Amino acid sequence: MYEADGTDPMGTEQLELRSRGGLRDALDLRPVAAADLPFLIEMTVLAAFAPEAAPDRAEEMPYVVRWVEDWGRDGDVGVVAWWHGERIGAAWCRILDEVLVRDEAGSPLPEIAIAVRAEHRSRGIGTALLAALADRAGAAGRPTLSLAVHTLNPARHLYERAGFVTVRTEGDGVTMTRR
Repeated sequence: MYEADGTDPMGTEQLELRSRGGLRDALDLRPVAAADLPFLIEMTVLAAFAPEAAPDRAEEMPYVVRWVEDWGRDGDVGVVAWWHGERIGAAWCRILDEVLVRDEAGSPLPEIAIAVRAEHRSRGIGTALLAALADRAGAAGRPTLSLAVHTLNPARHLYERAGFVTVRTEGDGVTMTRR
């Protein structure tokens, strides 16, 4: 049962998204649960490596594991996109040991990760995930988020549309924040 604002009492949001055929499909955005952690690993690999360039056993690499290890720590917030009973994308944030950005008071800002399966891209799912993540992070006392992206990554435009601004550029990397 969904409330008038599109949410249910369990924190799930149901959105209508555009499909490639012009029809509208229902997308459920649900908070990350323990059962989603293997999917977050899969999405981390998808976000971190080009599909053909992911090394063997990438899911075991410390860079990947750090995004889900001991999930549930202070500052961990995430959303999983479901479509027709299948997980198709996720956006989540956490304060990592290697802090990307600090606020004016010196406190670490949560860093986000986001990925959508290739066959579901360009349908507004990334936009919906970022908005839901920002809402949930803000409600959890984390109103400012950070991310790192390659300068040539087309997702950079998605981040800019979602309100992220560049705070640092180093080589091919861009650091962005959203308040």
